[in-house]
Amino acid sequence: MTSFTLAQSQADSAYREDQIYAAIGYPLLVNAPDGITQNKLSHTFSLGYIRDMPINDNRNIAIGLGLGINYNVLFTNLQFNDDMTTNVVSSDIINQWNSTEVEIPLEFRWRNSTPTNYRFWRVYAGLVGHYALSAKQYTNSGSLKSTVPLTTRNFRLAFRLNVGNNTWNLTYSYPIDSLFDFGKSAEDKTLNEIKTAKLGLIFYIF
Repeated sequence: MTSFTLAQSQADSAYREDQIYAAIGYPLLVNAPDGITQNKLSHTFSLGYIRDMPINDNRNIAIGLGLGINYNVLFTNLQFNDDMTTNVVSSDIINQWNSTEVEIPLEFRWRNSTPTNYRFWRVYAGLVGHYALSAKQYTNSGSLKSTVPLTTRNFRLAFRLNVGNNTWNLTYSYPIDSLFDFGKSAEDKTLNEIKTAKLGLIFYIF
């Protein structure tokens, strides 16, 4: 049993679903230019804490505000050079975008929980903000390795929906803002339209 709260274990009528969460998933390119694809096994991982603030007497409807850390690895054939020109590389070249972000989820939360019911359905929907800490591209062609900083937006918003029961919960986020912010420096302005969605599983620990 991994989805419960300390307050629930005491059968407290004023319980909250304060929770540490961990999520694993797959990042998805959105609005990528023609010919730009993902390859290999991209992945994303999040770990954080959400404060639960019930807004009804039954305490099964709440607002949740949290803080976490998010790490992303996205393998793609779109390679950036130091001068912000781009190449499309072959699939045998490892080309990955790595980023670390602070994430700030704000959720409207519904569940059919009670003070003694530890196994319940939940639907948590809202926004998540991503503040960039670092973003780099690593390329390994076998004979040549390189690292290039990526010009990502400092802050991005996405819609997020978490649905599930007890331990197993699906999570999906769809971006509002684009991933990159090249301004007028990009040779192809469609690069500024690239976004990343995420699909995966989220686990609430307690």
